[in-house]
Amino acid sequence: MKIYIFALFIVCWCLLSCKKNNQDFKYAQINEVTIKTDSSVTISQFDTLRLDPVLTESKPAGESYSYQWKIYPVRPVEGISPMVISTDKAIKAVISYPPLADGYNLEYKVTNKSNGVSAFKTLRLQVSSVFSDGWLVSSAKGNTAQLDFIRSDYRVFYSAAASVNQTTYSGNAVAAYAYPSSFGSKISIGFFTDKGSYMYDSNSFLESGKLTIGFTPVKDQFDFAVSKYGTEEYIVNNGDLFATTVIDDPINITFSDRFIGDYSLFPKVINSTNFFTYFFDNKYKRFMSVTFGDFSLNPILSSTSTVFNMGDTGMTMVGAADGSQNDSDGIFYFVMLDSNNDRYIFSLTGGRPTLKQKMQNSPEIASAKSFAGSLFLSQLYYATDNHLYVYDILANSAKLIYSFPAGVSIKQMVVQPDDAKKLVIAANTNTSGSVYFFQLDNLGNVTNNNYLQKIDGFGAIANINYRKPL
Repeated sequence: MKIYIFALFIVCWCLLSCKKNNQDFKYAQINEVTIKTDSSVTISQFDTLRLDPVLTESKPAGESYSYQWKIYPVRPVEGISPMVISTDKAIKAVISYPPLADGYNLEYKVTNKSNGVSAFKTLRLQVSSVFSDGWLVSSAKGNTAQLDFIRSDYRVFYSAAASVNQTTYSGNAVAAYAYPSSFGSKISIGFFTDKGSYMYDSNSFLESGKLTIGFTPVKDQFDFAVSKYGTEEYIVNNGDLFATTVIDDPINITFSDRFIGDYSLFPKVINSTNFFTYFFDNKYKRFMSVTFGDFSLNPILSSTSTVFNMGDTGMTMVGAADGSQNDSDGIFYFVMLDSNNDRYIFSLTGGRPTLKQKMQNSPEIASAKSFAGSLFLSQLYYATDNHLYVYDILANSAKLIYSFPAGVSIKQMVVQPDDAKKLVIAANTNTSGSVYFFQLDNLGNVTNNNYLQKIDGFGAIANINYRKPL
């Protein structure tokens, strides 16, 4: 009986509740937005993406909307986070993201401000590489180190590494080098600053792998090169020698401790032969070498039967430059200073002494700070702060071929490795850097007595290095 009374009570309570909450609900149709745009887009890295989707409202009512464009990798990639790149209806944004095999999703979101309802459209974005052959420029603006890139068509990518990796690099830039690793199977870029060292994939400038060193790179006292055989990497820094092999792990590189020994090296790695890499010890005025596969630095034995005694030159090295190179050996030029303050030019060819000559009729040679070897003539270019000379080795004389404006200080010059008639010069004016491109004629002179191209906009340049993809 109690059960029936309780059930009756519940029924009555429900009827009363329904009566009390008997409201007149009114339903309004939502104004839905349809987005019409491309389903996939391909763009070159650092180009500007422009899209203006067509929006159709199911119930036009003059309502206002907010917009959002968000990009993220199709497959998660370390170092690349989702990011909103525009809040405009039509996107106009530079895409600095690196190329990825699976590409990116570009999500477009349109939100009704009055009711918060959003419509979405996801596009597939494929980014292609824009980096081919060109020049790495290491510079500094204030307390920020920058790695810039000048492509061979003179298109410039300022702060390329920072833009791609969405970061900044503190400190002063020292140098950047493009090099093959693991027998040339991979091209990487190493960037060295006095606050850290970084490794990038050269096709995208995306940080890849890890570059570990146990020393602080010193500007103007630093040189990096790969052995001619392609399996060892050497760094001379502030007189000390460090090395690593890329055979075991070409991606994560750790350099050795300082090579043991009593020496102070000139900052030049002389990869003149396949099985020996040479260095010059300014402390004892001698050449030294490291044999392939053996990380020990040994002095060259003295010999008086050669053009000069590699084991005891009696001179100090003050300059060095690459001459013509091939797969098995190469020519290297050296400017040497004797005890009488006279300059000599030495050369090694395939590790053999081939030239020793006192430099005569060479104006301002005592003030020369930068050197570059010709790749097709017996010539050496040298520069003071703002004067460029060419020294004819056979004639033993030099002449002025170009003068920069007062206040310009030449930092470095390099003959382009794959274009023997292009001389590239980095110069600074106070804290601003410029890169000049000169075309050389058949006699090694500057054509039209002027530069072919000048590119400004860099910080104070520390180093330039040529990068050519495999």
